[in-house]
Amino acid sequence: MIEYRPFTPDDRDRCLALESYAFQVNPELVPLDAEELAQFRGLFVDGQLVAQLQLHDLQVQLGAGVQAAVGGIGAVASTPELRRRGYIGALLRHAVDELRSSGVALAMLYPFKVSFYSRYGWATCMEQKIYSGEPALFHSFRRAPGRWIAVGEDEVDELDAIYREALRGRFGPVVRTPAWWRNRIMRDWQQRPYYGYIWRDEQGKGRSYTIFRFEREARGDVMHCREMVAVDPIARAQLFVFLAGHEGQVARVEFRAPADAPVNLLFPDPLECRVQPYFMLRLLDIAAAFEAHRYPKDLQGQVTIAVTDDWLVENQQIFALEFAAGACQVRQMPLGTLPDIQCDSRILAQIYSRYLRPRTAATFGTLEVYNRDALALFDRAFMGLVPFSVDMF
Repeated sequence: MIEYRPFTPDDRDRCLALESYAFQVNPELVPLDAEELAQFRGLFVDGQLVAQLQLHDLQVQLGAGVQAAVGGIGAVASTPELRRRGYIGALLRHAVDELRSSGVALAMLYPFKVSFYSRYGWATCMEQKIYSGEPALFHSFRRAPGRWIAVGEDEVDELDAIYREALRGRFGPVVRTPAWWRNRIMRDWQQRPYYGYIWRDEQGKGRSYTIFRFEREARGDVMHCREMVAVDPIARAQLFVFLAGHEGQVARVEFRAPADAPVNLLFPDPLECRVQPYFMLRLLDIAAAFEAHRYPKDLQGQVTIAVTDDWLVENQQIFALEFAAGACQVRQMPLGTLPDIQCDSRILAQIYSRYLRPRTAATFGTLEVYNRDALALFDRAFMGLVPFSVDMF
């Protein structure tokens, strides 16, 4: 008999045992209290645990000042002797059904392998640019009036205000609770603390911050910035001044930025840069997802879209999207209705997050177009900043 259910206190030891095996962590260092244990779901075959995952009840910014419920899926693991038997796929399907029954239209995860989750309808929905360089490369930035203050868990409200202001308009930032800040931002999964500093201007207003750690690597000590966030160009420059001050202490600094941030335009000599795919997104309920979003207020018109989805057939429909007054009303159309555009649900998820523009998808052949005016309207609906997040779950 196959059973899907939340974990109970009696499951704690085997949950920890599988997590420590799958992710090579010391179970004694994993904080797993009753509240967090209740977030785990297990797939059991004749009473034996064969796969598990953690289901986070999140609110995520969609951009345009709105947020939506998102199922954050993490800690996916299966027992080694029972792998490649379809248990992870079955576990994901049960989790998706649970989320859909709760009215959650979106699910996100960080993949160990993109192609694995792609087969279940997830699609890469954002990238990060990771910059690194010697502290000496940051000396061109000038100090502004104000000061840096060391901060910790008591200042999470101030950190959160900067975070929300700096990342507004983007899809992807998690709406952080004080507990999320304390346990997942100011500390790592082993509850080791990070350093935190806020830059306050002359009026005492916090306008940028960085959260970081020093690590020893083969090329010398590295200052790894978990987050670097600023609300304006002056505040951003102070971050770089702060990094420059670590010359002699570290050989290199490293930080992450949105894919559309032209960081190297600010430097006389460019930093090293690499692109890292990050979260993947799954549309669980297309109609609910599009109605939760917000759009340009002057956008008006209708787009009919045919969606293919071979894993979640509830999404495999023809939808009419009616845009007006910044909102979208979605109607399911009869089969046989001629669509304006057609695509797979994975491509639609990338468009939804603004990772992929509809015109770009059409150019590369991943979006079929039968009505060019409808494509132009759909393209306008998803203009804006590219997605970004530095959270992990």
